[in-house]
Amino acid sequence: MDFEEFYQKNITKINEELNKILAVWRTEISVISNGLLPLVDKFIDSCRGGKRIRGMLVVLGYEIGKESSVISPQIESSIIKIAAAYEIFHSAFLAHDDVIDQSEVRRGKPSLYKALGADHKGISRTICLGDGGFFLATRIIAESRFPDSKKNEVLKYLSGILLNTAIGQMLDVEKGDSLVVAKYKTAQYSVSGPLVLGATLAGAGEQWLKHLAKFGEKIGIAFQIKDDILDNEAGWIGGMTAAQNEADKYISQTKKMLPEITKDIKMRKLLQQMAEYLVERTK
Repeated sequence: MDFEEFYQKNITKINEELNKILAVWRTEISVISNGLLPLVDKFIDSCRGGKRIRGMLVVLGYEIGKESSVISPQIESSIIKIAAAYEIFHSAFLAHDDVIDQSEVRRGKPSLYKALGADHKGISRTICLGDGGFFLATRIIAESRFPDSKKNEVLKYLSGILLNTAIGQMLDVEKGDSLVVAKYKTAQYSVSGPLVLGATLAGAGEQWLKHLAKFGEKIGIAFQIKDDILDNEAGWIGGMTAAQNEADKYISQTKKMLPEITKDIKMRKLLQQMAEYLVERTK
């Protein structure tokens, strides 16, 4: 299986699971107050679309991490639920991020705060819905079928990733160093975080997880640089060409790390294709 096939296969599964989770949450809200449903529906709509890269990386990390593990099918099926939870985290972050950046469009439609009126009340609703998304995603992980020891390990790790993301967001607001922002705001949360989270649930060892985190962080920095290029925001001396060269440098470094990540030739190929996709994409 090549990366494109793996990606498309898991996007379908993640979207199906995401729809189920959000439908259940909507029902829970309706019991409390039907008046909140129009707001919840706006959040659910904001979760639709997107590339699902982070959720896919949770699954990919799991597949790599389970090389030497024996896991029951009942538990293994839960990884898609965890991937969907990570996508809810992402949608919640985007809701807050669009308020900060005053972005009017997200995923080809009005951003959540714009859809809710863009005034003080609309922004307040957006913040509340984003917060709800964070805690819903946390609950999904906590209630999954994985062993409690693994869930606790993952929730502790995820808390650190989310804290660093908040720091990266603040650095971005304060116009901090581009590479530092890329590392804290994007690299850990968007690439190394989901990879390590999935691999942890698969039972991967601590030393190996460190290699995977370092590998993912380098790809994540390249991923953010590529985002800046696509958004025409790459503030590099030398312009877009210099920015692309920097991204390519990080990807080149990750290729040398592949033997430390997996002995499986097929998985190495999948990881290399994934890294290349994140930097060579056009949107």
